[in-house]
Amino acid sequence: MIIFLSYLYYFIASSVSSLQIRWLTKKKDLESSEQVLFTFQIIFILFLGSLTFPFFSRFYLAGNYFHLFLLSVTCGIFGVGANLFSIIAQKHLEAGVTTLVNNIYTPITIILSSVLLHEGLTLTQIFGTILLLFAVVIVSKQHRIGRFSFDKYFMLMLVSGITLGFLLVAERALQKTTGFSAGIMMSWGSQAFFLGLVALFTKSKRTYTKVEVISTGIIKFFSATSWVTLVYVVGNLSLVSSITTFKVIIVFISAAIFLNEREDMPRKIFGSILAVIGLILMK
Repeated sequence: MIIFLSYLYYFIASSVSSLQIRWLTKKKDLESSEQVLFTFQIIFILFLGSLTFPFFSRFYLAGNYFHLFLLSVTCGIFGVGANLFSIIAQKHLEAGVTTLVNNIYTPITIILSSVLLHEGLTLTQIFGTILLLFAVVIVSKQHRIGRFSFDKYFMLMLVSGITLGFLLVAERALQKTTGFSAGIMMSWGSQAFFLGLVALFTKSKRTYTKVEVISTGIIKFFSATSWVTLVYVVGNLSLVSSITTFKVIIVFISAAIFLNEREDMPRKIFGSILAVIGLILMK
């Protein structure tokens, strides 16, 4: 029952977060560089929220401290790409397309888990990966500028998904090494630190109201918490990554209803179904 409720919590929280960020960034007429501070503020709210985790799960440090430092830095570096590129791209990509393309992280996590976390990669999972990539090509038609090239925002989302895969594996390694509370706090704190450096370097100015920042940060916190909790409860990153991609269908339907994003629906539906089949094979 706990696992079922954890999955349900994830589907609701993550879908709402995807739709809310798409809605907010779409209505703002901002340059890509102006999204940097906003991204930092959201992740900083995540870190502040993680300070409550020791009240629910014991905080302790275990393992080699240098390895913990390297894993934290890895989370910070890849967290910049996973979060910043995603928010920049979501202004120009529909919510359903964003979710599907970003799910490239699933085969990345499976491959890295097989090497670094000793989770095997079967032939079935390889076939599922191929189906996912084919689905991405199908739904990306309107973002293609050549036979094998895409516009920059589609590529940004693709890179975001790849870096997210590296981030999730490093974060999972922290969890397994030093527990839930310390692992997540180190990961989210490092991401906030590196994003803060990028915001400082780019001299990004405030572009969103305090209400928009806080509300987005809180929704994102619930979404991120639902993910890390699910991984912790299930205890298998590859399995969670595969099953949670059913969110693709939820977001496509929700975006069509609430954001009126209904262009080329037959192609999107076919691509989504193909992606889900591929992702189911990865479990």
